[in-house]
Amino acid sequence: MKTQEPGTSFPINYQTIRQSPPFFRKRLFILSAALGLITGGTGVAAANDFFNGNGDILGNNGQNGLTPNGWTVDASKSVSGPGFMDGASSETFANVCCVNGHGLFFKAFLGTIGFPANDLLTVNFYQDNPTTPGTKINLSGYAAAEANYCGRFNTNSPQPQSLFVVQFLDSGNTVLTSNVLDLAAAGLPLGTGSAATLFTTPQFTAPAGAVTVRAGASMLNGYNCGPGPSQAFIVDALDLESVPPPGSPVITNEPAQTTVAAGATTSLKVGVSNPAGASYQWVFNGINLSDGGSVSGATNQTLTITGVSTNDVGHYRVRVSNNVGTVLSTDTTLAIVGVTFSPVVLSP
Repeated sequence: MKTQEPGTSFPINYQTIRQSPPFFRKRLFILSAALGLITGGTGVAAANDFFNGNGDILGNNGQNGLTPNGWTVDASKSVSGPGFMDGASSETFANVCCVNGHGLFFKAFLGTIGFPANDLLTVNFYQDNPTTPGTKINLSGYAAAEANYCGRFNTNSPQPQSLFVVQFLDSGNTVLTSNVLDLAAAGLPLGTGSAATLFTTPQFTAPAGAVTVRAGASMLNGYNCGPGPSQAFIVDALDLESVPPPGSPVITNEPAQTTVAAGATTSLKVGVSNPAGASYQWVFNGINLSDGGSVSGATNQTLTITGVSTNDVGHYRVRVSNNVGTVLSTDTTLAIVGVTFSPVVLSP
């Protein structure tokens, strides 16, 4: 999983809103009684990427070991240093869309302003997904804040901010471009879950060299406004929309999850609607495969594994490219009958 170093914040780059019909939509974040990462759209299969259980999965005691798999909660305070890790929790009052659900609550009250020194709280909550240069991306989700939330006031320098964030990273995990929607400037409504408003970022285009899109929400330079406990800034139901460049490969049949007996021979296949000129690269647990040993077809539509052993158990994807763009299949697993393993979320 690619992560940002604790204590860093997202640089800001405002862009003009442009709309485009979605080719691929990915529901990034819903904290509910039954958690799942939901995907939908042409040729996109459902997938579950949250494995940490139900309910209040972020908890009130910090994010160490409790953040959903596939997500990063990066919380820091300007004076306390990078060891601080408690900046957000899931709460029923932040829920927007689900029966018995939870939304994400950013804990502005854990920051301070004034004597002896400002100790400001920054929290970045994000997920990484694969992308390709030229792909158009926008992020939407619900947000609201209570009356005394610091992000409503310009009473401190640096100014507190409440953002939806979309970043593009290269293969070395370097941020190429960073883009935000300032929620306060866009009309952040007064209240919590039931009062939340749907916001949509501008549509951003992945630059040359981009392999990852990082999307989520951030609170920068937060502090306790008081009086009373009304400091809530909440988000819920984040949704990522992606439009690949015209002419890019279109995956019509995702590789299927497979369970076989030890020693068997099996194949993983991908279907593409426009295969002319396409190239393929199969990936195992985040590493590009090559032919040899039990593996053949590492750069073909069909990957074949002979004499399956525990060394072959894990997560597989295929990257399909042509002269226009690249698409990455959904994650699938190869398992052996009677052998269990814990699912993990891997970098593309």
